[in-house]
Amino acid sequence: MRSKPTTGTAVPPADVRSPRNPSGPVDRRFANPAQLGPTGLLKPGWGLWQAGAGLVLVLALPLGATLALSAVLPFGPELVFVSLCFTWLVLLGASLLASRVWGFGSLAQDFGLRFKSIDLVIGLGVGIAARLVLALVQVLITLLWPLGEGEVLQGNAGLFLTGDTGWIFVNAVLGGALIAPFLEELFNRGLVLRAVQNGWWVRGSARGKVSAATERRSLTTATVVAILVSSLAFGLLHTGAVGDLRSSVYLLVGTFTVGVICGILTVWTGRLGPAIVTHVVFNGSAIGLLLILPPELLT
Repeated sequence: MRSKPTTGTAVPPADVRSPRNPSGPVDRRFANPAQLGPTGLLKPGWGLWQAGAGLVLVLALPLGATLALSAVLPFGPELVFVSLCFTWLVLLGASLLASRVWGFGSLAQDFGLRFKSIDLVIGLGVGIAARLVLALVQVLITLLWPLGEGEVLQGNAGLFLTGDTGWIFVNAVLGGALIAPFLEELFNRGLVLRAVQNGWWVRGSARGKVSAATERRSLTTATVVAILVSSLAFGLLHTGAVGDLRSSVYLLVGTFTVGVICGILTVWTGRLGPAIVTHVVFNGSAIGLLLILPPELLT
């Protein structure tokens, strides 16, 4: 069951009409519940340019900071931690800024940052299933594009496992398995996915904060486009962690697949809880497997 809007207003009545289909109700199954006002649709002021600016910063700021610090710090757990901190700062900062300045002022209302107890069950099952699906996808890729003699695959999870036990706990367990999934879902399936969906689906009546909106295209089409675009952006953000083309392709396919799964969960439930738990299980299983299997077997 979809959660109720948290805007303090009632769900719009069933006879709210679509400008594109005056004879029928607005299709709102995949909408952010907070955007369903008592008399019609609502649109937050944040959108594609805020999401785009955030994506550029997520790529540029951590990379620039890491390159600058690499002149004084050797590659190791300290440099990995600093790079992670810059990434997390942008992910959280962009989401908070968009919500506070151009939206409802609530991460729950703007991006669906809500949890239910059932999300633990959903996330555990889907996270394990996603790991198995990805393994099958990578087997198919390998059959179609066989590895050359002596060629191995590089993954990005191994970056978290540098240093002693303390650093592995900080970078891998706290960072890779807990903090990163939370903030990446908030940004990618919260800000980016909803920005693309809103940009395709509705037109706001004013700039700035939340305003009344009218439907411009199909919500279903907008949702499919949003899931695909946000998943591609999510994948591209991870490919810079490896240096060769084949590993980049594998990593892109893997993260894109997980992004699609988490995107479907987000729009289906109307909240980020299931996607966050799924991401935690997915990343945690990779880190756990890296402790017992060769890194080149995993992404």
